[in-house]
Amino acid sequence: MEGERYRRGGSRPRVYVDVREERSPVPSILESLGVQVIFKQLPMGDYLVSDSIIVERKTSSDFAKSLFDGRLFEQASRLAEHYETVFIIVEGPPVPRRYRGRERSLYAAMAALQLDYGIRLMNTMDPKGTALVIESLARLSTREGGQRIVIHKKPRLSDVREWQLYILQSFPGIGRRTAERILERFGSLERFFTASKAEISKVEGIGEKRAEEIKKILMTPYKRSTGGGRRHASLDDFYSGGGEAGSG
Repeated sequence: MEGERYRRGGSRPRVYVDVREERSPVPSILESLGVQVIFKQLPMGDYLVSDSIIVERKTSSDFAKSLFDGRLFEQASRLAEHYETVFIIVEGPPVPRRYRGRERSLYAAMAALQLDYGIRLMNTMDPKGTALVIESLARLSTREGGQRIVIHKKPRLSDVREWQLYILQSFPGIGRRTAERILERFGSLERFFTASKAEISKVEGIGEKRAEEIKKILMTPYKRSTGGGRRHASLDDFYSGGGEAGSG
C-alpha cells in the first residue's frame, strides 16, 4: 500500500545500487516504494541517485570502525572529489555500544565531514529509514526546477585551477564535473563570462534555463543593499525574534 501511494505521486525514479548492497534489505524496500533499482558495480559509493548525487551507507559500527582504522576521511575525500553532492547515511545508534567512551572522536569526525568536505551526514534507525531517505533524494533530484545547496571549501591561494573550479561552482546548479566541462570548452573564466547564452547552454549539464540564470547573474548591475532587512546579531537574538536569520 505504501509503495502504491508513492507511485501515484509522480514518475518512477531510478537509483543505481552497488552490487555489494544486494544482500541488504534497502534495495527491496526501495522497490516497494516505487523506485526502479538497477544493480551495478559502482566505482565508489553505494547508491547513485543522479550523476551528481552519491550515497554511502554505513552501519554505525562500520562508520566508527572506518574512522578508527583511518579509512573514513580517505573515502570521504574521493567521494567529494568526484560528486557534487555526497550523503553518508549512518544506520543505527550514532554511538555503538562497543565504542562508548569514544563519543568525542565520533562526533568530531561527523563535524569534520560536514565542515571540511561538504558532506551531508544523516542518521537513520534501520534499513527502512535509509530507504526512505534515498527514495526522497531520488524524487527530489528529478523534480522540475529542483536545486541543491552545495558547500565548497576554499582552495589555497596558489592553486589557480582549484580557484577556477571554485568560482564556477558558486553558480546555481554547477558542480565540479560541470565546472570542469566549462573550462575544457572555453579554456578560461574570461571566455566563459563573455560567452553568449547559447554557447553556455551547449555545455553538458547546463541547458538553456540554467544558462539564462548564469547570464542574469553575470549581467545584472549590482544594487547596493538599502539595509532594510533585519539581521540577527546572535543565535539568541535569532531564536528570541522567531524569524529566519539573514544570509551573510
